[in-house]
Amino acid sequence: MSKIISIDIQEGNYVLSGDIKSILCNRRFLFSLKRLNHEQGEGFLRIPYNEKTKINTLQDIQELISKFGFEGSPQQSVKTELMAYSNEQINFSHFSEKAKKIRDNKFATNPELVQEFSDFKDVLKKDVVRTLYPLQMLSAYHMAFSQNSCNFAVPGAGKTSVVYGAYAYLKSLPKDHPKFIDKLLVIGPLSSFAPWEMEFEECFGKKVISQRLSGSSIISRRDKEQHLYSSTPKELTLISHAGVVSFEKEIIDFLKQNKVMVVVDEAHRIKNADGIWGRSAVEIAKEASARIILTGTPAPNGYEDLYNLIQFLYPFKFQEILGIHYEQLKELTKNSSSSEDERVLTFTNNIKPFFIRIKKKDLKLPVITENKVSIQMDPQQRKIYDFIEQKYIKSFKINNSESAKEMLNKAKLIRLRQAATNPSLLLRALEDSLEASEYGDDPNLNFAINNNETIDDSEIFREIKNYKKCTTPQKFITILDLVNTKILPSSEKVIVWSIFIQNAEQLLNYLEKNGIKSKLLIGKVPQEEREIIISKFNNPTNFDFQVVIANPFSVSESISLHKGCHNAIYMERDYNAANFIQSKDRIHRVGLDGDVVTNYYYLLSKNSIDTIIDDKLDLKVKRMEAIIDKDIPLFNRINDADETDVIDALLEDYARRT
Repeated sequence: MSKIISIDIQEGNYVLSGDIKSILCNRRFLFSLKRLNHEQGEGFLRIPYNEKTKINTLQDIQELISKFGFEGSPQQSVKTELMAYSNEQINFSHFSEKAKKIRDNKFATNPELVQEFSDFKDVLKKDVVRTLYPLQMLSAYHMAFSQNSCNFAVPGAGKTSVVYGAYAYLKSLPKDHPKFIDKLLVIGPLSSFAPWEMEFEECFGKKVISQRLSGSSIISRRDKEQHLYSSTPKELTLISHAGVVSFEKEIIDFLKQNKVMVVVDEAHRIKNADGIWGRSAVEIAKEASARIILTGTPAPNGYEDLYNLIQFLYPFKFQEILGIHYEQLKELTKNSSSSEDERVLTFTNNIKPFFIRIKKKDLKLPVITENKVSIQMDPQQRKIYDFIEQKYIKSFKINNSESAKEMLNKAKLIRLRQAATNPSLLLRALEDSLEASEYGDDPNLNFAINNNETIDDSEIFREIKNYKKCTTPQKFITILDLVNTKILPSSEKVIVWSIFIQNAEQLLNYLEKNGIKSKLLIGKVPQEEREIIISKFNNPTNFDFQVVIANPFSVSESISLHKGCHNAIYMERDYNAANFIQSKDRIHRVGLDGDVVTNYYYLLSKNSIDTIIDDKLDLKVKRMEAIIDKDIPLFNRINDADETDVIDALLEDYARRT
């Protein structure tokens, strides 16, 4: 005979009564109840819940009762709760259908949505001074309707404007409206803080009162906490992904007391389901009034990267939305051969109502020109490069195991790239030549750097030392010529991209000696100074300096330079296509006038690794651009860290030349 357990609700608790003695005798049942924080009373068990986990706790209780051979008897209060949950599920299903119609711009037959969209546009016309283009307007409406949504627009599509459009509408609602919000909390890289503040002014025509919780040593922790607990907190709060961990409790309290839209910018940084940043973001999301995910790279490593993003959006429904577990997502990445795979399509359809994606081809950006500038090495550089190339070619032929190619050969390839651009770089350790952010997450490159490649030939070593004293790199001379003939006469600006720190610093000194004011944007430049440089450089009427020399690992995300600059010179490049595309997007973005031409100049030393990297990058970029046009671009189809094809091409090219 089944043992009947009555389930009732009393003052924020589920109360179990009936055959409680049988439960108390069942150690496994009692042990399972521990995770629900049960309390024992006289003839009953009490299990607490909070409003947001109410139904989940009830489902856990019912599952345990059934699992251990008991029969649950829900009382009327519980039946009412289950009925409400069922209705909520039906409503959520209808809501999802509407969100998908908005996403696909197929809601013209729904009078309710048509009217709401009209009201939405009226609010933006009145409150937002910046004009959103049609796809931005649709994205902003989808965001405002959903309240919890992902924007996977490609870099340069104007995601910040979309958020401010949605925010403007939700803020215009009556204060007692369930969707009303009047505060923004943005979680993003430090480099995104100034753009969020400046874009607010450009969208609303007034400066925002903001509070930064990361990146400033001037403001004490006490002052930051005072902001979070203030009865009148500032409208915009900014914090880094890493900073959320140390302010998690205070942020949760802040969200409970205010109507806040929480935005995670560059959200691929919280993709790791086991990572502490991701866990903290999900915890605070439970108390947010609205949740927004922004990233142009939603699945850099695999479909599993979407797990944390959807969990952030709907902390209590994400599993139901995904329709698949984390390990199954990893399996999907591993085994699906293309985005046309039926399982991938099913998964994508499950999450379609909750994201919108603007693709590169949707932007209809003005034209670009790409100029490959071939440079003849001077005799001394040629001698140095040829010696190093010949030495390394022999080891490439011998070290053809995968481990060798992944580790020691990385250092050799970096040294070859240095010799092709500026031999004096060979005097410094690799660790001093690269930004820490370039190799910090790459164990193979870390290995290569720690097992440094040095020059052991005394004659060549003397040549390298003399080169720095007596010779100017040909690429420096070419850059000076381009600036003097192409940039200054047209009253334009240019950004020079350099992988190597010393190259950037030496070029700055060289240009300054030749009367050209320049600024650095590299890792050692403090954040406050970077923001001033970017602001001046991006101002088309400010000509304090017309040249910025930047490292792509320091100026990669959340920065727009297109308002003041339409030219980029690449002094050297590596074989990372994602970083290359992202650097190009800094100056080729939404907001450009239709007649603006964006110019790229790629400096290539003849008969060197430069031309090999150029060929391989062209192929990778074409493949990556095809992937970018997918709804969920899966970038793990391209291994940007693998230089095997570069080595193979280098061997072929060397054989042809010699």
